[in-house]
Amino acid sequence: MTKQIFILFAAAVLVACSSAPDVEIVTRACAPMPSGRASACACVLDGKAYVFSGRKAGRTYLNDLWQYDPQTDAWTDLGASPMKARVNATMAAENGKLYAGLGYSAISAYRDSAYQQDWWEYTPETGEWKQLAKFPSSNTVAPISFARDGVIFVLYGFGYGFTREIWQYDIAEDKWTMMEDDWHRAKSNFGGRGAWSGGLFYYGTGFNTNNLRDWWATDVVSNHWEQKKSIPGKGRQFTACAATDEYVYLFGGRHFAGDMTGGEVFESFMRYEPTRDQWEWCGTMPCGRAENQIAFTIAGKVYFGLGEDAEGNILNGLYRVE
Repeated sequence: MTKQIFILFAAAVLVACSSAPDVEIVTRACAPMPSGRASACACVLDGKAYVFSGRKAGRTYLNDLWQYDPQTDAWTDLGASPMKARVNATMAAENGKLYAGLGYSAISAYRDSAYQQDWWEYTPETGEWKQLAKFPSSNTVAPISFARDGVIFVLYGFGYGFTREIWQYDIAEDKWTMMEDDWHRAKSNFGGRGAWSGGLFYYGTGFNTNNLRDWWATDVVSNHWEQKKSIPGKGRQFTACAATDEYVYLFGGRHFAGDMTGGEVFESFMRYEPTRDQWEWCGTMPCGRAENQIAFTIAGKVYFGLGEDAEGNILNGLYRVE
């Protein structure tokens, strides 16, 4: 074997080994959503997932609400909300109700009217929507939210710039309060994702003129953040994220490299193990390359899907990590 051939052979072996997953994760296809979409938001209430807003092909924005029941593997259309159609909204569940709003509602950027600050409560038993106190900030694009003990936390996002604001919504008082800043927490960004695992909230990725790889843990209430091991590979935005008590999963996303190239949309997914502060590659998603997906956890099982592929085609598949 010549020296040149040996070098090429060794390089091929190295590429093959680096692309192999650290752990083989089996996924199972669930019932596809009848109305596929990208840039939607999702949360879980009483063992069922709810998916709100997003966009279809042709930049058609949506304002409808859907329910997925894993027991029957079936979707239910809950109809249109009273909200303006939008993308990159946020939603959380607490005390038997859903809380949703914010997001973005115009194709042209930097219009005040595009940044939606309305906030609503939805009661599943009655199908009633109730408008609540207006969100005080214009940083409404792609924030993340979750509920704890009667409070909804809304983190980060984008408005006329990148932010790392954290707001608390007190349900009983119908009041918003901004938490004091802690300069040790993650960088300002939008398109980041996070999830709860083992009593801590894990958050990272996103974009703030650069693709981010940093990864953080916090209990949020204490407003103390601890940096963890960065995600492997390239930084990315618009991943999907969900967690069990043992792992936090990140699905797909985009490495942005400018308007001319678009960068790269990923087909791989990975998981983070908090006890070891380690990341593992889990193989490729059955839907292929995808971004702007949703993910959620029901009864210890992680689900992911919807979104759009590298060519911008809207996806409607839903999958479960076994």
